[in-house]
Amino acid sequence: MNWSYVVNAIPRFIDAAIITLRLSVWGILLSLIFGLLIAVITAYHVKPFNRLARGYIELSRNTPQLIQLFFLYYGLPKIGIKWDGFTCGIIALVFLGTSYMAEALRAGLLTVPKGQTEAAKAIGLNRFQVFPYVIFPQAWAVSIPAIGANVLFLIK
Repeated sequence: MNWSYVVNAIPRFIDAAIITLRLSVWGILLSLIFGLLIAVITAYHVKPFNRLARGYIELSRNTPQLIQLFFLYYGLPKIGIKWDGFTCGIIALVFLGTSYMAEALRAGLLTVPKGQTEAAKAIGLNRFQVFPYVIFPQAWAVSIPAIGANVLFLIK
């Protein structure tokens, strides 16, 4: 084994690790934000967007990420849309991660009993207060294991 080569390669590995962490942080944060939006749309069957959101989830989860990356990096420049590799990586992570986060959060939203909403309204909360103060904290607590698995999936 050539140890001098390994020692000389360490800075490259450190740079690669930093890029991986940057990609992961952006992918995870944006996936959580967009995933919550899509989870609300699918859990509460928001009429104009429900079918579109379900179609997006099916498309995203049923195509390999490598194909999505090839499409972004090699396919889109054929029609004049060119992004650098870092941007393509973030978009691909967000495209895939959002669908997984949406499903995890949707499952959490569906576990909150309807009685919680009724109780919140009974104590005087309006509909804009019920979701952030009553429904979301409970859904988040139930979804943490699935979200944690998705975070590890996106880092890998």
